[in-house]
Amino acid sequence: MPETKRTIAVFDFDGTITTRDTFIDLLIRTFGAMRFVVGCVRLAPVLVMYKLGLISNNVAKERLFSYFFSAMDANTFRNHCDDYSLNRIDRITSRACLERIEWHKDQGHELVIVSASVEDWIRPWASRNLFNRVIATRAETKQGQLTGRFATENCYAGQKVERFLAEYPEKKSYYLYFYGDSRGDVEMVQLADAGSMVR
Repeated sequence: MPETKRTIAVFDFDGTITTRDTFIDLLIRTFGAMRFVVGCVRLAPVLVMYKLGLISNNVAKERLFSYFFSAMDANTFRNHCDDYSLNRIDRITSRACLERIEWHKDQGHELVIVSASVEDWIRPWASRNLFNRVIATRAETKQGQLTGRFATENCYAGQKVERFLAEYPEKKSYYLYFYGDSRGDVEMVQLADAGSMVR
């Protein structure tokens, strides 16, 4: 690795830094298991269509997000996200991944999270753990309320690469590590100089 290049270490969030899907975990923490189950039953046709490949990950996820959060006050949403991020995520992190994060910190590498989850419940934890940037899906708000839609494309698969390169162009100017765990990370693994799938 040329010494003149800076080094960026990029981590997927759900299933890589954490041991479970934080979107589902947040919904259960915020609304309770019963209301979560009721929501899944009501959205069963959408979930089935997603599993059959008839609708995209983006559409299914946005429908679920909208069911629970549409018209919620934006400050209330941020409070739920802050509480979850600062009081829950440490309990569901991967020890092995945290050790890798600490190694990159010791090397002076820039730390970035690229995730399909919504940035509001990632950013507080990421800031506390000295990540330089969070690139993630953003929730849309209008007049102080959530619309239930996403303000960006779901940051998944090819969108991860597109969003990352928008923030970090000139790929030849840095050495890129990437850590992921699922098919939504394949494109980032291919982009990286050193890409790893965490199992």
